[in-house]
Amino acid sequence: MSEKSENNETMSTKKTKTTSTKQKLLIIIPIIAILLILVIVLLPQTTDSVSPQLVIDYGTVEIQHNNGVWEPATSGMLLYQSDTIRTGEQTYASIILFKNSIIRLDSNTQVFIKELIQEAAATNVTIEQETGRTWNTIQKISGIDNYEVQTPTTVASVRGTTFDVNVTEQGVTNISVLNGNVNVSKLENGTIIISIPVKGNESIVIDPKSSKPLKKDPVVKDEWIRRNLGEDDVLYQKIKTELYERLEDYIPELKDRYGMSDEELEILIDGYLQGEIDLPPETPNWIRDIIENP
Repeated sequence: MSEKSENNETMSTKKTKTTSTKQKLLIIIPIIAILLILVIVLLPQTTDSVSPQLVIDYGTVEIQHNNGVWEPATSGMLLYQSDTIRTGEQTYASIILFKNSIIRLDSNTQVFIKELIQEAAATNVTIEQETGRTWNTIQKISGIDNYEVQTPTTVASVRGTTFDVNVTEQGVTNISVLNGNVNVSKLENGTIIISIPVKGNESIVIDPKSSKPLKKDPVVKDEWIRRNLGEDDVLYQKIKTELYERLEDYIPELKDRYGMSDEELEILIDGYLQGEIDLPPETPNWIRDIIENP
């Protein structure tokens, strides 16, 4: 057999193997998706998992309840709708949402929790960012259906993704999307005048004084972005480890019944955590009732 024929046969074998693996994954994805969802939604929720929590790494943070007086904030305190949080110089703090999603605040940043609604129909979170810089990592596993960041010039809305919002002193909003998709809208006198989808590794600048068409550019990974990506990796591995622990009793049977390898199982779990696997159409109604009416 010639070398060319051997190469063609090898490529054909690899292609067949890849196709077979994809077909098998397509078959078992609905099963795993349902299992993962059941394991997650049936876990009891605690008060701590519902109310956002403030974590202060270093520096000073102040809080204002319902437009009242500014008070010193403490790490670990719970936050509520209508709370305003602002960070001082040389400060780094975070807001933990539903345990697995996070808003990280840079120095000299002010955010207002405009909406924090957890209902049977949907869980909605809206943050107003007046100044400064935030890093937003919204995990699908958190159960947040709609998440929105509003600045004086922009509205950024997502369902599950990672993005950076930077509001400059001049009122310009810079949005960099690292994962997922963000719908970015430009505001004029509080009214949306144009919207544009921004996907992973794309950035956009909203300048209220500019009449030029909105333009997307590649993300420039500065020190802030690199730091937060590193911290997200740690968070992701923690969430993934906890999920494996929840599934520990089910994994041997799944692997045996569906002939899954460790690699295929990891692909499925990564897909679910990254929002690539949705509830399958054939999901029984009783499971849908659990999810839609927790």
